[in-house]
Amino acid sequence: MKNLPLNLRDKIDALYISAYEALEKKDLNTAKEQAENAWELLPEPKFDWDVTLSFVSGICEMYKELGFYEKSHKIVDELLNSDHLDDYDDGPIFLKGAIYFEQGKLELAKEWFDKANTISKGRCFVSQPKKYKAFYSEY
Repeated sequence: MKNLPLNLRDKIDALYISAYEALEKKDLNTAKEQAENAWELLPEPKFDWDVTLSFVSGICEMYKELGFYEKSHKIVDELLNSDHLDDYDDGPIFLKGAIYFEQGKLELAKEWFDKANTISKGRCFVSQPKKYKAFYSEY
């Protein structure tokens, strides 16, 4: 993986921060615009950078919060099919489960949470909202 130049990384980070601030203020159009601008700044091929996992999480989390589930799935699927993940990378798999959960597709959410849980030996739930672990434990 290549290292993204620090000045570009800082610029992208600032846009994501701005997007989340807009989301907190319920300014959904600005949040979407800022997140998409950040994603667009990441040079192609998007999955070749040292920051890919965090930036994929950033844009997909934003899309998930905004209810753009299919856009979020598309990016996660591209990453999962990119051959840039290691066997221990449970984050994108967990994210896929979280997207399905928010969509109300609980069977699929459980399936993806199972995969992430197996890879991480349960650690995938540690820094996530408690609702995902509660669902997983009860389902």
